[in-house]
This record gives sequence, structure tokens and C-alpha cells, in this order.
Amino acid sequence: MPTYKIRGIDVDFPYEAYDCQLVYMEKVIQSIQNKCNALLESPTGTGKTLCLLCATLAWRKSLGEFSRGRSERSNIRGSQYSDDELPQSQSSNFPTIIYTSRTHSQIRQVIQELKRSNY
Repeated sequence: MPTYKIRGIDVDFPYEAYDCQLVYMEKVIQSIQNKCNALLESPTGTGKTLCLLCATLAWRKSLGEFSRGRSERSNIRGSQYSDDELPQSQSSNFPTIIYTSRTHSQIRQVIQELKRSNY
């Protein structure tokens, strides 16, 4: 899996990225680093979803390790801790990434793309 250095962030991407994908990921990371909104568009089939996921999660990973699924968190929740009193090593001041979509079929596509990545 190729790794690209974009604005100081190592981004793992499951394919050889096209130039337009590298530019898209750069703009995603730039907007996150500058804490500003971004309106990004690209034609159908250019890999927007995968670019958005890989760039965002690579940036988040650069801040420190994070959970890669429910299993880690559910093991903690199943223990003696309530949600608001997780052990210090499991709670953090890191930003939370929220991905929303209008339809279930769009979310299914996002999950499929996420499974193709290292994240």
C-alpha cells in the first residue's frame, strides 16, 4: 500500500493515487490543519470518499493512536467503567471525527471504502 507525504502527514492509500486525488487529499488536510471549512468537489468516480477518509484518518493518526473499531471500546465498556469515566489512557483530548450521510446506501459505500484502507 503506497504512502504519500502530504503537508507533513503520512497518508496510506490503497492504490497508486492520481494527481487529482493527491490534490484532493492535500486540500482536506490543509483545511483540517487550518481549522477551516472546505467545499471540495470532483467528478463521479474520482475516489472522493476514499481520499476524504484516508486524508482525515491519517491526520488524526498523526496526533496519536486511535481505536480501529468497536472491539477495543466495547471491551472497555463491558468492564467496570461507565462511558464518562474511561481510564485516562482510553480517553483523550483528541478531536472526534464524525462522518454523516443522507442515506444508508451511502454509508454502506463509505464502510466498503474504509475497509480498503489501513485505517
